Amino acid sequence: MSLRPLPPEGSTFEPALALAREGRLDEALAALSGLVRPDGEGRRHRSAAALAFAHVARVAEGMGDPATAVRALDEALRLAPRYADLHYRRGCVLLAGQQRPGARAALERALEINPQYVAARLELALLDAREGRLGESMVTLRALGEEHRGLEPRAFQQGLRSLERADWDEAGALLKSAMRLSDPMVEHALDRHRDLVAQGEHARALHMLREAVAAHPGYPDLHYLLGCSELEAGLLDDALASLARALELHPDYHTARVQLARALEALGDLVQAGEQVALVLQEDPAHPQAQELQARWSRRSPARGRRAAPARKAS
Repeated sequence: MSLRPLPPEGSTFEPALALAREGRLDEALAALSGLVRPDGEGRRHRSAAALAFAHVARVAEGMGDPATAVRALDEALRLAPRYADLHYRRGCVLLAGQQRPGARAALERALEINPQYVAARLELALLDAREGRLGESMVTLRALGEEHRGLEPRAFQQGLRSLERADWDEAGALLKSAMRLSDPMVEHALDRHRDLVAQGEHARALHMLREAVAAHPGYPDLHYLLGCSELEAGLLDDALASLARALELHPDYHTARVQLARALEALGDLVQAGEQVALVLQEDPAHPQAQELQARWSRRSPARGRRAAPARKAS
């Protein structure tokens, strides 16, 4: 069973969630516990409460407090023990803290509830590799690659090569990107970035992303987010470097390539910008952002609207 959107009754828990977003995690957990009704009083209420505890767990992860995240997820699972996503998130938090036996148990429980849970299967395969069962891990991953629709083959193969080199962080990041799975590291960075931008703390938001990239350099999505933020801040050379790194890790990352084209355009290099857009449209002729850029350049000048000759992809 997967997590669902918070029901309307979730507004009951908003004051407690606001405490969590302010960093007052213990107070938030205490407030949520006080709002939970006795067993048997409303399945809808219990589901909403479980999702509220899961939200606090996510905030705690983003603040670098895994112990509180586990506490919050334990409370959520007490209310909704059949939510596979909660077991999966608990497993990921424990993995980040190097608590492998507990992480394995949580991930296996998620798969007992939902045997087709791709993200949990992937994490277990990565855990097998870390614990010396590389052959078993590769068999599982190749099977996932064959089953998964929408797989990006080059990034997937790069992820497998990283795994063989025992570069766990890069392998996990590339495999998740290739399979288009959400990644807690990226979600946390994005949530924190949005919060800081909403508070007008643009410099802190950019600094936070740079710290995230330094701590987890194998994540193409983090390089992409950093590049987008640098582009928005007018730091064009930095944006170019960040987006190029995202493409080195994940050559088929079309959205990053479009942003690279925008950075090149801002630097006045319309020839290279056009080549990057052409590369995207060769692979995905319906890509909306690439189409928009090409159409805009076409309106500016007929010469610029012609598709550039094929260029070599970053790899």
